[in-house]
Order: sequence, then C-alpha cells, then structure tokens
Amino acid sequence: MSFGVKIMYYCSRAIIIKTMDLRETDKLVTLFSEKEGKIKAVAKGVKKPASSLRACVQPFCHSLLFFSSGRELDLITQGKLLDFYSNIREHIDLILYSVYIMELLDKNLMERVSLPGLYVDVLSVLEYINDIGYNPLAIRFLEMNLLKNLGYQPVLDECVFCGRKGGLLRNFSIEAGGTVCDMCVKCTAKNFPLSGELLALIRLLGSKNLKTVSRVKATDATLQQLEIFLEKYLEYHLERKFSVKNMISKLKHNRLRIT
Repeated sequence: MSFGVKIMYYCSRAIIIKTMDLRETDKLVTLFSEKEGKIKAVAKGVKKPASSLRACVQPFCHSLLFFSSGRELDLITQGKLLDFYSNIREHIDLILYSVYIMELLDKNLMERVSLPGLYVDVLSVLEYINDIGYNPLAIRFLEMNLLKNLGYQPVLDECVFCGRKGGLLRNFSIEAGGTVCDMCVKCTAKNFPLSGELLALIRLLGSKNLKTVSRVKATDATLQQLEIFLEKYLEYHLERKFSVKNMISKLKHNRLRIT
C-alpha cells in the first residue's frame, strides 16, 4: 500500500534578505515573509536568463511569492515584484543602509517566527528611504522596533534597579537594560550618560510611528549619541557584530578626514 506525498502551497508578501548560489541554475533565498517570518527557500532555475523569478528575489526588494512546502526547504514556484526600490539602488549610501537593515534581520530573527508588526516597520523604512532619502532617525526607529519585537525594549520611565519613578534618570545601564536613578548609579560601573534630549528621543522611537519620528528635529550631537547608544545596546543584548554598520562608520570617518 502506497501513500502519496501531501504538498502544501501557500503565498506571502516577502522582503528579500539575501540570496546564495545553490546549484547551477538555482539560488537559496533568505527572506522575511509577512506570514511566516524569516524563512529559507529555493528558487529553482532563477539564474536562467528567461526566469520570471529573477527580479522577484533581488536583495531588499518586496515581492509576492508563491511556495510549495518541501521536506527540508520550501520551493518558490512563482512571484510578482511589488517594489524594487529603484531610487535606493542609484545611491551607494542608501544601498548600504538597506543592506544593513537586511543584516539586522538575517542575524537576529529566528526562522518561522511571524512578526507582522516588524514586517510593516521594515517596509515603511524602505519606502521612506526610497521616496525621501536618508534620515538617521528612520534607521534608529527600525533598530528600536527590532529590539522591541525581540523582547529587549529598554526600561525608560523608572530606575531599572529600584523602580523609582520620576526624579533624575540621567544614566542608562546597557547591561541591565534601563535607566538608572542618581541613588542607584553606583550599582553598575558601566553607565551611558543621558541628556534630557537623548532620553526624550529614545522614548519617542519606541512609542511613535515612523511618520512622527521622521519629523523630529534633533541636534547633530544628540543624533550621534543616539547612534552610539543603540549600537552598544544592540551588540550587547543581541550578541552580534554588524559588518555593514562597521563599513558605514568607516566610510563616514574617511569622508570627514577628506573634508
């Protein structure tokens, strides 16, 4: 007596994180799907010149993909390109920031964990960068919302050690994940100093949408401190180093030296 293999088909919108050559004409595609979260799937024959999937699986494009489930890896059977973000692809800086977003997703998301809220946030940031251009607060917004979705939202309205509300919260403990009052500042040796403007900006990132955040005017010094703060926080709690972010920092440093 023989049993047929049950094949499941499904479709989902997806943001392409990266691709890798698999066989002569195939690619292994890592993607962040709206329904399934991060998954890896095979795009068969995609390297053939006539393949209809070629445009759909380019890094950081947005596509509607159709899948058939496999024993080890699902197969991408069809696709429709929704947005190629062509403006981003014309500027090296915008490409690097978009690739950095993909690196954040690739290194930190578990497979098959649906995160529809984060999916919407990633789309909104890519669309913003494509339509309006670079805004450091758009990248910081995504970093903060990634932390929130992974369960690492910083404590900002009370002392992380004693729970004291109000008063002066002028320091932040990266290790403990929250603000520290003046009475408890001696509890940790590694404190990140917080100005009032920086604390207000961090709170805003975690509580408002991108449209509101992108309209905020902050000083260059505060934006720089915000970037350093989130870089330290991400690296400590996610236990990751981000190579694209380091590349962006080096490019910034070299440009400053030249000017």
